[in-house]
Amino acid sequence: MREPFDGGDYTPEMKQELAWEEGIAKGAAVAAWRLPHGEEAFLLQDFSGGSILDEGWNLADLAAGFLAAPFIGLPYFLQADSVTSFPLTATERVVHFVAPTENTAKKAEFMSWVTKAIAAIKQGPLQKVVLSRTDEQDLPADFKVMTALEELGAAYPNAFVCALSIPALSGVWMCATPEILVEQNAAGIFRTISLAGTQSGVDADGFAISPSQARWSQKEIEEQAFVSRYIIECFKKIRLREYTEIGPKTISTGNLLHLKTEYIVDTKAMDFPQLPGLMLGLLHPTSAVCGTPKQEAVDFISNTESHDRSMYSGYVGPVNLGNATHLFVNLRTVEIRGTKAVFYAGCGITEDSDPAKEWQETQMKCQTLQRVLMQ
Repeated sequence: MREPFDGGDYTPEMKQELAWEEGIAKGAAVAAWRLPHGEEAFLLQDFSGGSILDEGWNLADLAAGFLAAPFIGLPYFLQADSVTSFPLTATERVVHFVAPTENTAKKAEFMSWVTKAIAAIKQGPLQKVVLSRTDEQDLPADFKVMTALEELGAAYPNAFVCALSIPALSGVWMCATPEILVEQNAAGIFRTISLAGTQSGVDADGFAISPSQARWSQKEIEEQAFVSRYIIECFKKIRLREYTEIGPKTISTGNLLHLKTEYIVDTKAMDFPQLPGLMLGLLHPTSAVCGTPKQEAVDFISNTESHDRSMYSGYVGPVNLGNATHLFVNLRTVEIRGTKAVFYAGCGITEDSDPAKEWQETQMKCQTLQRVLMQ
């Protein structure tokens, strides 16, 4: 059920925050989001608090709702007991780019992981592994989730922005991610993308760099190619041969530039309605957040990283709402724990990686949210 906010002398911002806080106070699972380039946002409540899906669940069989999956493990499903739409009132804003501070201990630890990964890749069979780290900061005293969500949407119009609270999880999870995992619109058009390779989207003076000016190293090109090859391998597993491939091309996502290749399938023309569910099962976790080969990469991550990724590098998004599904990889992620913000960022490691450059890439990715939320 979709209904507008009504009643009271509240501003739209106040109504959003009240609905968010009241839902949490009543034990509901709550998700708020805005699709890339969307003109309105949505707030969904599951009054039961959400549930973990069983093994063997099927995307097509789910009711209208919202999915939130961890990096490893079964997803949470939030049934759409209430879905409220609201306009976005924040105007598009310019985010100021400033140099981040460095935690020397975290830097040394992360660079040691990268060095270890390079050695493992040279020995094989591991070809690529995505390592992540965290950065913890104190939140501003006046921090409010829905205000922060609007500000993220204004700063990053081409990203999926989301806030999520589930009673079974600690804290609130937020993201501003550019990466589609699986998407299918009401017309039956399916999309997925390979997004990898990262460089700064601003120059030394803080001005935006045009995507046409980007120059990519062999390491970055190969990193993105791993993800593209993995998607095509998944198509082959389900004997899908008719798809449109667009890219790779350089795209801008705020302070970063990436390489992106898009894959499109007309599921109605092919009479293949089950494609989104099949691809979701095959893709997650993608090599863009895990590595290649998948199991070797997962094992390396679990034996190396000192933190629990939890929802970071999982996926989030609305499903079967308005006959459409939009699931995004949970990147550019922050976990709100009381007055603390824990930012997550990762990067793909290959044989040609440089530990210092990989650390800098995670710095840039942490900044995506920090520049907005910590002001």
